[in-house]
Amino acid sequence: MDKDNDPKKQSKDNRQPISRREFTMGSMAVLGTYAVGKGEELPPLSPEVQAWKLEKSEHVQFIMNARRIFDDDLRRVIEHAERTGTKLYQPDTDRFLSKLWIKEVYFYVEYSPVEGGFQIHTAYSHRFILEEDGHE
Repeated sequence: MDKDNDPKKQSKDNRQPISRREFTMGSMAVLGTYAVGKGEELPPLSPEVQAWKLEKSEHVQFIMNARRIFDDDLRRVIEHAERTGTKLYQPDTDRFLSKLWIKEVYFYVEYSPVEGGFQIHTAYSHRFILEEDGHE
């Protein structure tokens, strides 16, 4: 096959970078919804998960503080993503995006694996419920 007519080569060459917003909005359609702790106490994090190093810039820490997102929220989302494989991978980067429904709030974390833990690029949350998710 002529390399200029190879569909795999053409599609890879024609890829356009997407914005963070497009990446995030796409996650709502792709990632499933998983509930943790609805109406009950959250299970404790394992010692291994508690020991994860979470690297964050001052800016990311400022955003997390303003949004009332705690390290344990990040750990729960990442633990679920890594255990189940329910995460999005941003091509040509080392970044993943995952979400988790915890106590009536969706938490999203964009992260990359690093030795001993994860680099946190951003985190956010929202409380609206998508009808098809079935949360009440």
